[in-house]
Amino acid sequence: MMIKAKNDILVIDSPTTNLDIEIPKASNERLEISLLRVPNTEEESSLLGRWVFSNIEPGAAILSIHWLNSLKEAVEILSGDTLVAPQATSSAKDFIPWPRMLLRLKEGDKVSEIAIKVIGNQLLDKYYTQESHQEEYITEHPFFLSFHNARLRTQTKLFQKFIKPGSRVLDVGSGYSIFHLAQVDWDFDITCCDLDSAAMEKMRLIAPNFSWVVADATKLPWENSSFDAVYAGEIIEHVPDTDEALEEWRRVLAPRGILILSTPNRERLLARANGKAIPVHPEHIREFGMLELQKILEEHGFDVLKITGIYLEALIDWWRPRGNRNDILTTRLAKPKYELLYRLGMWLGKISPSRAFDLVFVTRKL
Repeated sequence: MMIKAKNDILVIDSPTTNLDIEIPKASNERLEISLLRVPNTEEESSLLGRWVFSNIEPGAAILSIHWLNSLKEAVEILSGDTLVAPQATSSAKDFIPWPRMLLRLKEGDKVSEIAIKVIGNQLLDKYYTQESHQEEYITEHPFFLSFHNARLRTQTKLFQKFIKPGSRVLDVGSGYSIFHLAQVDWDFDITCCDLDSAAMEKMRLIAPNFSWVVADATKLPWENSSFDAVYAGEIIEHVPDTDEALEEWRRVLAPRGILILSTPNRERLLARANGKAIPVHPEHIREFGMLELQKILEEHGFDVLKITGIYLEALIDWWRPRGNRNDILTTRLAKPKYELLYRLGMWLGKISPSRAFDLVFVTRKL
């Protein structure tokens, strides 16, 4: 293999990545280096950038990728004492690093690949400012429509029960904000923040009664005790440093303030049935089990008041070998006419939150 790496996945958190490669001996073929976007669905991978090199000396070399540079200056190879720039480049659009990518080296009939996972927020700034970013999760599959509605119902009830009228509320990593999507006349002073500047600009026009701020969820621009409640919906699984995020959310909370947090459950029933982790989305850096996250929250000075779940994968093809089991409802009954079954599955998540698809925690700052 041309790529020499200790692990199957490269985890990237700095602006430059240096990777040891091996150029095959007695080879005069041109070397193509490609970065491909790992799709969120079953669509084919798409090209982010391609760099073509020729006349690279055989033997050990260092491939450098400068993630924040322009396409032409993003990739170079150090061969011996010679720094070689690409002879040609191509890209479908502007070169933007994605959370999950595939690095491919091709020389003649020799191909070497390695998966890349980006966790540095600075590296993903351009990705999060794309206008299409908020639509990455949108799909017409009946599960997602039912799950979206179940989240709205569940969170709305929790907000109304645990957040006092007149409270200052912060929605971190908000996107279009569940407070807006719920279409409730909230008696809260609501501030939403997200790195997606296009989404924030759009929402300022749509919902001017909320405050929309471009900000990193782990580096908030507000003073200590600025809010009575913080909502972190489906965001903790995206942050590079869980401890940093929780400390920051606690910092901006007033004494006895409420933190409501939701996140996918790493130990959901389907994952347990297959005996392996099944990440909900390729962007997720870390998913949690219920007891694990409860312990982390308590260690960070939060008193857990309530835990509930959304959706239980109850219809599993248990007769298949472990590791190949599926949720029958989402794979074989993916039609709107099964909406009642989906609604039942959403409700069952409340009965067994430790095995639910999604977890919701209500906590109070101690």
